[in-house]
Amino acid sequence: MAVTHGKGAVPRHDQVGAPVRTPHAVPVTVNVTDDFPGGARGFFARWRSLLTGLGITGRRALGPVSTLRYPHEKYTLSPRWRGALRLRGVLGLDDIPIIRDAPPEYNAGIDELHRADRLPPCVGNCPANVDARGQGYYLGEGKPAEAYELVRERNILPGVLGRICHHPCETACRRNYYDEPVAIRPLHRHAYEEYAKVASERLTPFERTRGQRIAIIGSGPSGLTAAYDLMKLGYSVSVYEKEKKPGGALYSGVPSYRLPREVLHDEIDNLVTLGMELKLGVEVGKDVPIDYLIGEYDAVLIAVGLQESRIIPVPGHTAEGVMGALPFLRDANWKGDAGVSGKRLLVIGGGNVAVDVARCALRTGAAEVRLACLEGDDEMPCHPWEIEEALDEGVIAMCSLGPEEVLVDEDGKVRGMRMKECLSVFDAAGRFSPQFGEETTDVELDVIVFSVGQGPVLADVVAGSDLTLTERGLLPVDGTLFTTHHPGVFACGEIVTGPGSAIASIATGHEAATSVHRYLEGRDLAEGRVARPVPVYEKYQVADVKGVEANRRRVVMPMAKPEERATDFRQVELGLTHLEALNEAARCLRCQSEVCVGCTFCARTCPDYAIEVERTDDPGERRVTHYDLDLSKCCFCGLCAEQCPTDALTHTGQYELSFFHRDFTIFDRHEMVRDGGGTRATGRDGVHEDSPGVTQ
Repeated sequence: MAVTHGKGAVPRHDQVGAPVRTPHAVPVTVNVTDDFPGGARGFFARWRSLLTGLGITGRRALGPVSTLRYPHEKYTLSPRWRGALRLRGVLGLDDIPIIRDAPPEYNAGIDELHRADRLPPCVGNCPANVDARGQGYYLGEGKPAEAYELVRERNILPGVLGRICHHPCETACRRNYYDEPVAIRPLHRHAYEEYAKVASERLTPFERTRGQRIAIIGSGPSGLTAAYDLMKLGYSVSVYEKEKKPGGALYSGVPSYRLPREVLHDEIDNLVTLGMELKLGVEVGKDVPIDYLIGEYDAVLIAVGLQESRIIPVPGHTAEGVMGALPFLRDANWKGDAGVSGKRLLVIGGGNVAVDVARCALRTGAAEVRLACLEGDDEMPCHPWEIEEALDEGVIAMCSLGPEEVLVDEDGKVRGMRMKECLSVFDAAGRFSPQFGEETTDVELDVIVFSVGQGPVLADVVAGSDLTLTERGLLPVDGTLFTTHHPGVFACGEIVTGPGSAIASIATGHEAATSVHRYLEGRDLAEGRVARPVPVYEKYQVADVKGVEANRRRVVMPMAKPEERATDFRQVELGLTHLEALNEAARCLRCQSEVCVGCTFCARTCPDYAIEVERTDDPGERRVTHYDLDLSKCCFCGLCAEQCPTDALTHTGQYELSFFHRDFTIFDRHEMVRDGGGTRATGRDGVHEDSPGVTQ
């Protein structure tokens, strides 16, 4: 090997480190060649090279032996790459776990399941942790009454929420990954409709085992939930409601085309049958001072909800024809007439309440209904299906517009609204900070309904007591323990959380009931108490279901025709048939149950077609009838186990395979539920009469 300096290059062998900048000339040029000079000189050069190499080899051979030693490590095989597959459980041989913890310990049970990775996504994503998996199991087994009672433990009004809930359980449903989510909310409704047929036979009043009495102010979802939990624990509970009918916002605010009043009142009547004392037409603070309740009862729970609509104070907002959403909905729901017949109406707001106002306006005779909001059409805070139904009925959406001024005529009545373009709603940090452009739009109309927020009305409720309100009229409440600064007085629902969903209010009712129970037992309200886990689940992109079999598709809720339903307050959703509900319940994968339900996703995933699965879905006879694993085909890739939604399919440590006959390489249903211990799998332990192709 010869090394020569390149032309113009400067040697840098004496320099250390990288150059300050890239040099213009390469420092050295390296030439490697096996050519030797000719003649005698080349002859001696070749021999010198050979002898040099032999000398190096000889010195190393005579030197000490060098041994390279590596650190000792225990090699652990991944479970995915272990031995023959097995099933932890099989439908028909093993039961699906049902979540039945008592109210005070329910959070601890949910937390334990979450830590063990045994919490179904539908249950974990529900604010009240309703056992939707258990509901699907009972309905699939032909036990709707048991399904209803299971759901009622955490969702106090299954028939109501089965019509109006925003169903976060379905958002997390693992079937989203495969095709379409299970219709959990419609199944709540079906369970109620079946339970109503036998309710009189199954309703038994709770036994009063404790001497304490509790007063609850308000009969909305949070108050009713707390009442149920406390009655179940043995307390005497009285609920005070200022209206002539119970239900709170469910009665006064939710339109009857979504929630028939007979359903709401039937489920509340069931609670009365269970032992709840209901005092209607009694307004606490006026008819009865709250101090009286504090003196008469051992604990008081305030659950009055939000009863006041907020109106943006733009110029002209006091004109005749401007109103809030809640008074409008009360008139529409209670009277069937909101005074807008033949008029042009504009709703300001993009939430679910705003959509309810717009749809009610159509049903009470409005000639034209518009809905304006700051957000773009893809950013509206209302649920997508709500605005879609409203648009189908004839509501006109005006997005990315905000109110600037109410236009008023000479008589002080509304004649229009000046709207200003909204360029953005939130700033870079995600805070509400709308930015407006210069362009404006004048809309001619007769009535303006603001649906931009709600607030509590508590001044009369706490009048005469030492309970104090903030400058904004809010009651200071501990958002975790639901306590006020007055001992024995608690609060729950939207006066604590602000506007939200019915199921979220129900969740606060459970927590408040636990606090009341601990208080009456003389226990610390926080010590040893487990907070409800709030898992974050993957959001799946909408699956392409064009090629999916009909029996795997989600049931379609039948709807009344838009041109017909917008004329009155009859139900929009028509409900499922009994067969549709059974088929939909069978779609539930029973996630995290460790019991195979024969969903066939393992067989569909297997690249070697090594798995065959069959099941029957007859009510009361649901079971996996056939599960065969052909180990002569299996490549142990583990894809099937990764796909298993119930975690029933798992690899074992049985990586030593020995078979006396080829037929034994096919593991049937019984062999698949064998003990997974040891290292050997012979295929003999599970030989049964129903194993195909095996001679006994």
